[in-house]
Amino acid sequence: MTSDRPEAASKVVAAIGRSLPPNPRLSDLVDALGEKAGGILLAIVAVPAIIPVPGVPLGAVFGTVLVILAYRMVGTGGRPWLPQWLGQVRLGAPVIVLLSRRGPVLLRHVEHRLRPRAGLLVANPITPALAAVMALMGTLIALPIPFGNTLPGLAVILMGLGLAARDGLAVLGALILAAVAAGVSIALGWAAVAGVIYLLV
Repeated sequence: MTSDRPEAASKVVAAIGRSLPPNPRLSDLVDALGEKAGGILLAIVAVPAIIPVPGVPLGAVFGTVLVILAYRMVGTGGRPWLPQWLGQVRLGAPVIVLLSRRGPVLLRHVEHRLRPRAGLLVANPITPALAAVMALMGTLIALPIPFGNTLPGLAVILMGLGLAARDGLAVLGALILAAVAAGVSIALGWAAVAGVIYLLV
């Protein structure tokens, strides 16, 4: 008997290096993942946003991608879509190595705990609200807030995998984590601004 459960995100990420052409663009990554479940795509895109690579502004790039995907894919249920200018962004070899080697380990920590439950929290009427939350998390990731990527990125990963597995409790946990992430990001941003003002005065 076949199952309609989406392929595990960790397996998708582990194989991504073999699915991309040499010197791939961001649109190539979306195309390689576009037939996967929407929640899995969001989780995968969040992985490089929270693992730092020196000299590569992954937070700004993938945070922007998350904002767009959250509204276009989760909010409408349509195929992932990127503006042409964003799709042309090149992904360097360090990004692909990071995604295919470290991403699966991170995702496996979450996905083996998931199962269908609390279906009310993953029902279609609530998806616009979930999309707005993930878009907010993408915005926080994209902003240059010191140490501000991790909690929003983890919230997106948990919510994306929860949606893919139809696990309402995981989505609830992601919403709580998102609220904490927003509070921490505001505090970090305020601390950074206050520090700059202190140095200038």
